[in-house]
Amino acid sequence: MKNLDRISGIILFLLGLGIFLKSLTYPIGSFRSPGGGLFPLLASIILMGLSGAMTIQAFWKKNTEESSKASFFSTKDAPKRILFGFMALLGFRYLLPVIGFGPSTFLFILLLAKSLGHYSWKMSIFFSVLAALVAYYLFQVWLKIPMPQGMLRI
Repeated sequence: MKNLDRISGIILFLLGLGIFLKSLTYPIGSFRSPGGGLFPLLASIILMGLSGAMTIQAFWKKNTEESSKASFFSTKDAPKRILFGFMALLGFRYLLPVIGFGPSTFLFILLLAKSLGHYSWKMSIFFSVLAALVAYYLFQVWLKIPMPQGMLRI
């Protein structure tokens, strides 16, 4: 597990570095008027920071810690969980034009948080509302990207 964290951390850092360098070839703009390179630039900085932290942690981690952690995809559950996540993503894609961006995002996150994350109903609803509101504000208000309204147009 420790070696996998090291390898994946280094690969993700290099991927982030490549995206960072490529995003500099596009106009950055400002936060009020973002250019085509602003989002990839910010995302690559976050990716490099998190993968760097994961790599450093993997090098400093003791061998006793790695055996106590269970993996997210256990050997017997992995295909079922992956298939469920894929089906939820397909459901999100086909519900998006029918009920709109906000409600379909809420339902998608609620389904994932409750079934794959095993959170309580209270926490699942909280995460779902928060994710839907943040996504709405990011795309509709800040970036002014028109998202599907659905047939009800609420």
